[in-house]
Amino acid sequence: MSFSPASKKIAANTIYQLVGKVVSLGITVLATIIITRTYGREIYGQFSLMQAWPALFFVIVDFGINAIATREISKDWSKAGKYFGNILLIRIIFSVILMAVLFVASRFFPYSQALKAGITLSLLLVLTQALFTSTNIIFQAKLRYDLSTIGYLSGYAIILILVFFLSQAKVDVMWISFSYVIGGFITFAINYFFVKSLGVKPEFVLDKKVWGYLLSSSLPLGLMFVFSQINFKADSLLLSVLPVPAFLNVSNNEAVGLYALPYKIFEVALVMPTFFMNSVYPVMIIRMSEGKEKLQKTLKQSLKFLIVIAIVFSLVGYVFSPLAINVLGGAEFSASVPVLRILLSGLVLYSVTQPLAWVIVTLGYQKYLPGIYLISGVFNVVLNLIFIPVYSFYVSALITHLSELLILVLLIVTVRKVWRKTYAA
Repeated sequence: MSFSPASKKIAANTIYQLVGKVVSLGITVLATIIITRTYGREIYGQFSLMQAWPALFFVIVDFGINAIATREISKDWSKAGKYFGNILLIRIIFSVILMAVLFVASRFFPYSQALKAGITLSLLLVLTQALFTSTNIIFQAKLRYDLSTIGYLSGYAIILILVFFLSQAKVDVMWISFSYVIGGFITFAINYFFVKSLGVKPEFVLDKKVWGYLLSSSLPLGLMFVFSQINFKADSLLLSVLPVPAFLNVSNNEAVGLYALPYKIFEVALVMPTFFMNSVYPVMIIRMSEGKEKLQKTLKQSLKFLIVIAIVFSLVGYVFSPLAINVLGGAEFSASVPVLRILLSGLVLYSVTQPLAWVIVTLGYQKYLPGIYLISGVFNVVLNLIFIPVYSFYVSALITHLSELLILVLLIVTVRKVWRKTYAA
């Protein structure tokens, strides 16, 4: 069987990203074991909140700009320097503003002063994620995720070293969280070097036309990412402030820790459709110009592959959930096992929604996406507000899937609609 050059590139770049994620997963596993065994679930819950606050807002800084910039640079490589330089300026400014807003917002939550201080330090992750994401525009357009993976893993290696030695010294957990900030800056420095090695000379000159085009074009995608992130991260923040049901006999911080540990594994399982679609998206753009049959074939092949992988992951994950939780957290986290099983059982939903969302973007109808994800976001938050005080993190895991199922139904309706519009002639 022979494979087209495009198929080989998709496979290679998906593998590069997966290798990076598998290795970083191994590092994350070791770091998690170190933190949970050294500090316990109460402090691990605080650590998780320090990480959750900036993570909830990563996509606001991204705001869909990568997809628009990748599309433009893929069509005309000469734009790479101008777009990359301007995007870095946009994201640095937005990151600083967002960090200031989050700092003020965190003061109104009923957290201890130590936890608030840790959240403040960890907010710098917003900036490091913005910088890292910006370099990936170039790697995605050139299908050179091998370079991105090198920088990514270098940063994670530094994180592991810092977590190990800081934990041995039993320092305050806020400095453990800050290790991720240091690793993030190292990743960006290495990736920036690789971007320049590809011949990209960043133009740090404010171009009003580029800013206007990027922000206006990415607005629908940006809003979609924001509302999508609400589905994934709002439950952790709500668990930290809403009443904990008496039958669990845990504090809010412990509840966050018991949910955060299986959710971390779940997020790792979601990288397959994400990385795969990162590689497929530039190809989708090309296939669209070649005719609907080519685009339809690419979409169907993507869906088949991701569905099969998701089913396998779900079955294997269900069987090995007790082992995974025991290795990562020990007996203290036994209540996390059913949470992990609930989360992994819904993987197939996410493997279908991602290709459908990106085909809508490819066809140029991203304006429909914010409404879909807003409806789901509101649905998610309302259900969590009602049921967390009764069932806590168990129901949060189920609500995550119900929200994604709602997204799937709305995406199917939308894809059928925009496909007819695009190819009506």
